[in-house]
Amino acid sequence: MKDAIDPLVHHAATFKPDGIPADVLKTSKDLFQDTMGCILSGSGAQGVRELKEVVHFWGGNPQATVFSHSDKTSAPSAAFLNSVMGHANDYDDTHDPALNHGCVTLVPALLAACEALSPSLKRSFNGESMPFRKISGQEFLAALAVGLDVSNRLGMAFIPYLHVGWLPTTLWGPFACAAACGRLLKLTVDKMHHAFGLAYSQIHANRQGLADGVLSKRIQPGFSASAGLNAAFFAANNLTGAQNIVDGIFGIKALYSSGQIRDEYLTKDLGTFFETINVSIKPYPCCRCTHPVIDAALELRDKSGFDWKAIKSGTIFLVPQSMGQIGKPFQVRDNPTVDAQFSAQYTAALTFIKGRPQLEDFTRQQVVSRHDVMDLASRFDCVEFEKDQTGLVPVEMDVRLENGQRMHIRITEPKGSRNNPLTPEELQAKFNNCLDNGIKNYSKEIRSRILEGHDRILELEDMTELINLY
Repeated sequence: MKDAIDPLVHHAATFKPDGIPADVLKTSKDLFQDTMGCILSGSGAQGVRELKEVVHFWGGNPQATVFSHSDKTSAPSAAFLNSVMGHANDYDDTHDPALNHGCVTLVPALLAACEALSPSLKRSFNGESMPFRKISGQEFLAALAVGLDVSNRLGMAFIPYLHVGWLPTTLWGPFACAAACGRLLKLTVDKMHHAFGLAYSQIHANRQGLADGVLSKRIQPGFSASAGLNAAFFAANNLTGAQNIVDGIFGIKALYSSGQIRDEYLTKDLGTFFETINVSIKPYPCCRCTHPVIDAALELRDKSGFDWKAIKSGTIFLVPQSMGQIGKPFQVRDNPTVDAQFSAQYTAALTFIKGRPQLEDFTRQQVVSRHDVMDLASRFDCVEFEKDQTGLVPVEMDVRLENGQRMHIRITEPKGSRNNPLTPEELQAKFNNCLDNGIKNYSKEIRSRILEGHDRILELEDMTELINLY
């Protein structure tokens, strides 16, 4: 082994689709359906139309679908747009220990690759390096599972040593997409290594857009989706990339983590255990770091039965990663949706007043009009604690009432995680809620056909059959 990335490269290139464990396939299947719902829910989000106008101005072969918009564009552009839509409402899944949104980059890239490799497009490519064919549902889910395993293992290896300003999703997304799309392209181990190197050439990752409350925050995963897709296709066509990706003089360790790594996460049980099963599906459309805060407020609200108006003050205790993302005092800036989605105080106050947050609670109009929520949010402070923790839990909350009563709660397993999952009914309700908030009308009959298609995905010989249902 020359570089610490080598085991992941070999894993991505050689693991057989029929070797994916049944529970990992089931998780991948649920994650795929959930991500499609997120993409559709974000189809009319602010910024999508403007991005689409630029993409169409640039032009490109009509290779892959832009969902809900009834048109096609080049595969990288489709991956980009669908990823932006999937992340627009912050409803996409999260690997809690790695703080990584995996599917929002992977699913758009994989779907675009499936369509781009359609036999009908073979004549439009001058080279001989692309394996044009139908992609089966099993091959698709296996690629998704492996891609998620790659990105989340990288995330867990480096998360303790990254500055809070780095954005894990866009650090590891290009590698995940290169791995997953490289599988569909049947890359050899050598070419897969070049795909990883080409992905490394394109990684980007910072939270300044989030800090400033601007639209680039939702756009960034789209860059990763197209970057990883490009990396795989470039490598397939014999372009080369860096080889010493982790340990090189300008590798990840040197540039991003001061030479530190928990390298056991890159190799431990590789091929027998998939971090894919530890990905959480979001129950609420806001930053995953707010979810244990919402869980705490829901539990206090439902069990204690007090009127929210009786809350005098409160304290929310957050671990360092969460404090850096959601711990600042709430204020409305240029993008109120993002301000609310990334505020522990706002989401706690919203939950105490109206209960479980929904997509409609984070529209610009709703946020700026909820003076009751903003008033209650101002009564809460955030405090950093348990500074050795690298994930998003635990979270604790103290609430003090006007009558002097004090309540305390600690959350260690947020809703949506592997040990506290959404039920099948909750998954379907979320999917339908996402469709209700998109720009395209889906009848009850079409929704049933789509869900049936997801249910029998392992039987599909051609993924475009499911894609065409949308």
